Amino acid sequence: MNISEEELIEYAKPILKEQGFAKKAKRWTKVTEHFTYCFFIQGSSFSKEDYYVRLGIIINDIDVPVPSYGHISIDVPVTTKEEVLKLSLDFFSQWDSIDSLKKHVIDFVEWEKMNPIEKRRTGNVESDPAYPCLFTLSDKAKAAILDL
Repeated sequence: MNISEEELIEYAKPILKEQGFAKKAKRWTKVTEHFTYCFFIQGSSFSKEDYYVRLGIIINDIDVPVPSYGHISIDVPVTTKEEVLKLSLDFFSQWDSIDSLKKHVIDFVEWEKMNPIEKRRTGNVESDPAYPCLFTLSDKAKAAILDL
């Protein structure tokens, strides 16, 4: 890791606050009309020096259980504090409307039909979907989103 967990927390605090996030422990959340954005700093259970940055998005408009990090989640590589925050805010900005979400889910579902899990396990995949974070969406969540 290039930066300590404490350095990242101190750097992230004012930036995320300015963006409308509220902090509780090592978790920041921002609730909007349709989405709850989550920025987590999670310590590693293997080493006190290691930690992970996980981003999650909860879709407020669907009645589907929320997994640990959100209906949609992704890890951010810990490089520099500036890069972690830039990647995080860029990620959150992609998810700003239900119409956009539905389009991404439709595209992902079509991609999955052409690339079933058996094909993906062999490494014979045409191309990765534009939004790999959608792999964390449950089938129930996909269906609920498409019904919005």
